[in-house]
Amino acid sequence: MKLIVTIVTSLALLFTGIYIFLMLEINSTPGAFNYPDSNISEPNRQAIEKTLKVFQEGYTLRDASKIGECIAQTIDTASIFILGTNPNEILKGKDGAQGLLYGDWTYWGSVKYDIDRLYADQITDSIVYVVFPGNITLDFNKMNFPLQVTGTMMQDGNGQWKFSKMQFIYGWNTNYIIFARTAAYGTLILLVALLTFICIIKCIVGRKK
Repeated sequence: MKLIVTIVTSLALLFTGIYIFLMLEINSTPGAFNYPDSNISEPNRQAIEKTLKVFQEGYTLRDASKIGECIAQTIDTASIFILGTNPNEILKGKDGAQGLLYGDWTYWGSVKYDIDRLYADQITDSIVYVVFPGNITLDFNKMNFPLQVTGTMMQDGNGQWKFSKMQFIYGWNTNYIIFARTAAYGTLILLVALLTFICIIKCIVGRKK
């Protein structure tokens, strides 16, 4: 019995160690680094970067009283559709944009977008597909996560580029998540098996007495 308990306990500890290691690796996963070169003109790139810098300034200051001002300069409220990092975080229109920024600036964390690594693909003269990485430090536990923001931007009548579609994505390596979950299940199964085995042995010993 002692040998079986030792083996099962050792395996449970091994799985637990693997789980902890993988979860720590998730937190240290670097963000995207291999975007291709953009295919837009330099003036358009500079104009897009100007919009993104206003967007970044909002996330840096996190002043909820300036949400309207930020939206006016960065988001086309008539066409905006946003997917957040949560599965049910699906937002549309001006109210959706306001809800996103209010939640992010008030509760999410400190966000730094890497605008210098912007990838932009010209779809039409007035529509561009964009992707850029970032990093967030959560308020409640100070964990760091890589981000990616992707979407389309439209050029308005004044020549200003604004978001019309957006998606925020955590830049995790999902392989770590899959294997960490497997390790967690393995630990749980082994602990249940160990407890069941101990209970059975105690019952058998008790009956013999």
